Amino acid sequence: MKNSQFFIVILLTSILFSHSSCINDFLDRKPLDVVSDDNIWSNESAILAYMASMYDYIQTEPHSWLMNWNTLGHFTDESMRSYSWGHPYTPTFSDDYLDEWDSTYRKIRMINDFLKNIERATINEDLKQRYTAEAHFIRAFNYFTLVKRYGGVPILKDAQEYVGDVELLKVSRDTEEATWNFIAEECDLAIAALPESYADAEQYRATKYAAYALKSRAMLYAGSISKYGNVQLNGLVGIPADKANDFFEKSLNASEAIIRSGKFALYQKEADKAKNFQYLFLDKTLHEEAIFVKAFSAPDKGHSFDFAMAAPSFKIDYGTNTSPTLELVEEFEYTDGTNGALKLTDANGQSIIYDHPEDIFKDKDPRFFASVLYPNSPWQGSVLEIRRGIIGSDGVKVEASAFTDKFPEDPSLTTSGKDGLVLQGDCSRTGFYIKKFMDPVNRLDQFRSETNFMVFRYAEILLNYAEAAAELDKTEDALPTYNEVRKRAGIAEKTSVTMDDIRRERRIELAFENHRYWDLVRWRIATKAMNNTMFSALIPWMDYKTRKYQFEKGDNTLRLPKTFLEKNYYQKIPGISSNELLIQNPGF
Repeated sequence: MKNSQFFIVILLTSILFSHSSCINDFLDRKPLDVVSDDNIWSNESAILAYMASMYDYIQTEPHSWLMNWNTLGHFTDESMRSYSWGHPYTPTFSDDYLDEWDSTYRKIRMINDFLKNIERATINEDLKQRYTAEAHFIRAFNYFTLVKRYGGVPILKDAQEYVGDVELLKVSRDTEEATWNFIAEECDLAIAALPESYADAEQYRATKYAAYALKSRAMLYAGSISKYGNVQLNGLVGIPADKANDFFEKSLNASEAIIRSGKFALYQKEADKAKNFQYLFLDKTLHEEAIFVKAFSAPDKGHSFDFAMAAPSFKIDYGTNTSPTLELVEEFEYTDGTNGALKLTDANGQSIIYDHPEDIFKDKDPRFFASVLYPNSPWQGSVLEIRRGIIGSDGVKVEASAFTDKFPEDPSLTTSGKDGLVLQGDCSRTGFYIKKFMDPVNRLDQFRSETNFMVFRYAEILLNYAEAAAELDKTEDALPTYNEVRKRAGIAEKTSVTMDDIRRERRIELAFENHRYWDLVRWRIATKAMNNTMFSALIPWMDYKTRKYQFEKGDNTLRLPKTFLEKNYYQKIPGISSNELLIQNPGF
């Protein structure tokens, strides 16, 4: 393909050559399928359309990212896939779900073409510098997408051009250390020239602090891989252990720049702690916690998260995609800071009888109530009926196998309730559904959800800072930012902090935001967390005579364990047989 043509195929909503100031977001510009070289660089709107494509193509791994109806959380201890078909748990992960090699290099070519040609664009120099900085940010993000999957990858700073000999296009992999360092360099170039903020019409573009946030996250990942991973293939995967502190320092400094700027704060608009955490994600304004946001607006740029996640009695079709594990639920501490294990039995080992099913969750971390739908949870004008069955008048438990099962003693009751914990049919496999990001009022069809996704938010930066400080043996510096997150949540602050504390806080604060998979990978604990592991369900039983509840802990109703193999810390590089210079990752 000649450099004079660029294929741009995203669906956006404005007219390419319009200069209308009424457009709320420059990302709504609609590029043409094929744009000629001269048309792009001589027209500012065409340049903006090109940039809109570069932004839209970033793999931010948002909440709405469904891979054949799987989410990244399904590959972790965070949640279960609720469907019995196409489960991704054993013996390994399907390469297709996480593969980003070909698509990301197409994006990088597009960015490299942009960086080559922006210098000759007929726009003022200040805009050239800013657009160039944005391109460096986007290129850094694309290499971040690659390196966390594949380790060291070919670093291409210029667009390759075919001149008749395919051999000249073949490249070898750079080391993983060099790839992470390149990301840091790209972030620094972006930081140097990006503005601190934009006018409302351009508010979703990358700022200086978005670039700091990317550096904060990327360097934290690199430090972890250096400390906990192994160097293989002469450094194509892995980073020497003596480089860990350098990366942690870079992460710490990037986080500190955001914190000291005073530009951001934790969202605290609602007095009720659970409601506040819930509306942190539903608030469509670019509020004080949001650093970089992927914006959605239905129907043109809607997504299907609500459609996919709705519980059975609330769904339009499909739905019931994801079941949070009991293990995750019990990681949510009680508000006094005590262990979050649910109280199922008394001191004598007898089942505790609860007047109402929700009583078992009394005094849990408010973030639990904002993130997870639980048995008898109020929702969209009704409640979730979740039970495994009914205890009859004779004290015998009658299990439900399907939603249609009637309780023999009283056919006016369905044995499971309307939202299941049944063996047949699509429903929760653990007794829980996702609440985070979900519209609390409306049942939404496919591509009608418009909850924005905060790619970077201030709470993550505080936890990044705490983790990097703790890794550098500066736990006294880690404690304040760690406690700041807990204080906003409404749970007891701590007088000291450990690495395990910080990791647990990330698991809770960032649940369902597609961090957990990468955290397990970079800490090199995924093989321990998922070693033929059967994740658990909370099993409610309703007493027919009293209408009170008791609970058991049991296997998920699909009875499917999860396994993470050592080789899966890196993904398989596709299609390398056509390039003998590329070396495949270990185990593949």
